[in-house]
Formats: sequence, structure tokens, C-alpha cells
Amino acid sequence: MKNDAPIKNDRREFIIKSFSSCALCFVTASTLFGSDKKLHPIASDQQHKFQSDSGMSIQGAYNFAFKEWYIPAMKNLMKQIGREKFIDMLKTSSEMLHVPDEDAYINYDERTLSEWATRIKNVCENWSDRITFEILNNNESVFEMKFTECLWAKTFREADASEIGYAGVCYQDYPMTKAFNPNLKLIRDKTLMQGQDCCHFKWSMET
Repeated sequence: MKNDAPIKNDRREFIIKSFSSCALCFVTASTLFGSDKKLHPIASDQQHKFQSDSGMSIQGAYNFAFKEWYIPAMKNLMKQIGREKFIDMLKTSSEMLHVPDEDAYINYDERTLSEWATRIKNVCENWSDRITFEILNNNESVFEMKFTECLWAKTFREADASEIGYAGVCYQDYPMTKAFNPNLKLIRDKTLMQGQDCCHFKWSMET
């Protein structure tokens, strides 16, 4: 079915017409993979009106970004495309966001479990105002974490859009892990997005 041309065209059209399910994940990917592509401010003048304080809380910003436009748009697309096909296409879109550059030389020997753990910890610490996490294990063979609060999960679940949130946001953790190092394996048996009591992550390097 995946080799069928009409399906590929449908997916391409869907991705072109749809926004990334989590624009903030681009910031995460840039941090994790050390991308040279940086976002530039609209103007160097800090007094520019675009740089003024919006007065929103983080929760308010998430409600504005997701609940007021993105989630309703995704629900409309799901009605048109069909639930199963839409979720499959959204997962494919998530995978496409984290495909390594084929022309870039990557020395995966340098992309160790320890390096991955350091990058993940840095991202989580920077996002401590929207997630609550605990490191369970961090040694040479495994890096294990538990998240007990997540603003993405809270926002999507409150909008009755957990399936969309999982396929578009949570599912990206798998291709992101693989893009860092194909030998890095992620096991995740729980997610807040799916209504469980935590998100449980365990990474290990296969040999």
C-alpha cells in the first residue's frame, strides 16, 4: 500500500497543506542535532513591535497555538481523509521531519548514548516550565526518564485530540532518536498523551 502512487500523492499534498504538528519540535531538533540553521530575529531593534511582550502565560500561548486553530484544522482534515488514513499520514509527516541529510557525513561513533543523554537533559531543563521530569537511570548502558507533567499532553487532551497529539508530537521521538544514531533504540511503554500516569522513556545503544 505504501508503494501506491495515489497514496504518496495524498501524503505529499497533506504535508504541503498542513502545518507541522508541533512547530516547537524544530527548536528541539536544532538543539539535539546541532543544526547550523538558526532562526533570526525579525529586527535587531529590540523595540520593534513584533518583539513586544504579548502578556500570555505559557498555557495561554499553547492554547492559542494549538486549541484555537491547529487542533480544529487537524480535526477537519481527519473528517475529510478518514481517521485511520489521517493518523498514518500524520505519523509519516512526523518521520519526515527528522530524516538526516543524505549528503552530510555523519560519524555515528561520536553520537553516543552519553551525548544523547546530555542533549536531552539540556532540552528538558530549558523546558522545565512546561514539563516535569525525573531521570531514573543514566549509565553506560541505559538512559531512562519519566515525565509526570507535559503541557503538550494537557493541551491536546483537553481539546479531545490525544490521537492527533500522539501522532504529530509524541511519535516524533522515534524518528528523532533514529536520526541521531540508527543504533540508538527507544522503548516507551507509557505516555501522558494516551492517558497513562506518565511518559516512560528508556534509551539504549544496540551493538
